[in-house]
Amino acid sequence: MDAIYNILDFETTGFSPDYDRIIEVGVVKVSNGKVIDTFQEFVNPGMHISGTITNLTGITNDMVKSADRSSKVMPRLKSFVGDELIVAHNASFDSRFFKAEMKRSRISPKNEFLCSLLLARRLYQNLDSHKLGVLCDHLGFINKASHRALDDAQVTHKVFNAICKKILLNSGRTQIDFSYLAKLSKVPKKKVESWLSK
Repeated sequence: MDAIYNILDFETTGFSPDYDRIIEVGVVKVSNGKVIDTFQEFVNPGMHISGTITNLTGITNDMVKSADRSSKVMPRLKSFVGDELIVAHNASFDSRFFKAEMKRSRISPKNEFLCSLLLARRLYQNLDSHKLGVLCDHLGFINKASHRALDDAQVTHKVFNAICKKILLNSGRTQIDFSYLAKLSKVPKKKVESWLSK
């Protein structure tokens, strides 16, 4: 895509944006398929990080205790992403935390989200799972620090680029945009091949 966009990933204390909080944010800003800037910060959630989350992410309570609270980090994040498009792997998760934390900071973002997970499910239907790690293995990418925000955002960029290239190849198009990808992410799997050929 010609448009500048951001690939975002959050690490959190749990799965509910109503009760859980962000502990790390990572973003890569992309232009013409290449990373032009990055953003990464720990966030003090104001609550205990469970052993389960620490085992998953490697992020400990000590690592975030001196970090800024969300009310200070979110304005910096908003300044970085502006009103630009945000791509996330499982965007329903990240977008809900994004909106919840921005609302707590009294910020009203206008960013639209695009889900690379939904696109992967349509482009790689032979895979049993479309988790980031599985896609990396399938596409030959290495994610050295899975479940760390910036590393996951960087590898999502690689996966998203591969998805876009596959779409261009299968559709015969020379250019794709947000609207096209958003529509494709909702096409029933059985109709994807014919939809692309049109």
